[in-house]
Amino acid sequence: MTDTEHPLVTDYLTTVEREASFLPAGRREELLADLREHLAVAVGDEQDPQAVRAALERLGSPAAIAAAARAEEPETAAVATPPKVKPRTRNTVTAVLIGLSGFAGIAGSLPAVAALIVGLALLWTSDAWDRSTKTLATALTLATPIVVALGGFLLAARFSPTELLVVLAVGITLPATAAVRLFRTQPRTA
Repeated sequence: MTDTEHPLVTDYLTTVEREASFLPAGRREELLADLREHLAVAVGDEQDPQAVRAALERLGSPAAIAAAARAEEPETAAVATPPKVKPRTRNTVTAVLIGLSGFAGIAGSLPAVAALIVGLALLWTSDAWDRSTKTLATALTLATPIVVALGGFLLAARFSPTELLVVLAVGITLPATAAVRLFRTQPRTA
């Protein structure tokens, strides 16, 4: 083909390029080069629009050429539909709620208890962690109110500031440990 292509050929090649946009750039350019070479022979220096249209019709529609190219590129189907990536936001919120639930056992306030319940519900309805991780996190989280209650009951007669600090530290550390475990075991791509 000469440097000045017939306008119908130019439009045809532009349409093929648009229809084949799913192809990798190198493969698309190769397809267009093959079509240009074929059209150079089929059309030549022909200027009659009817003759050019007839040559283009024999070649096939741009959509048909793109479909044939797609059939030759089976790996493009996997690239065209990337795997669904789950946002990590829910996992992060779950781990944070579990980690902060130590304050639920210590403070005993209704919002803190609600955060504990929501955190555990999110944990058990998530598919990001396996059953053993969920069980461990739940046990560590629910141990906090038990530790605080037992500490208060057993040490009620002689509750010194040191013992209070130990009970509080254990009550905060257990769910924080569960949260760290959740952060470390959640999938990296999820």
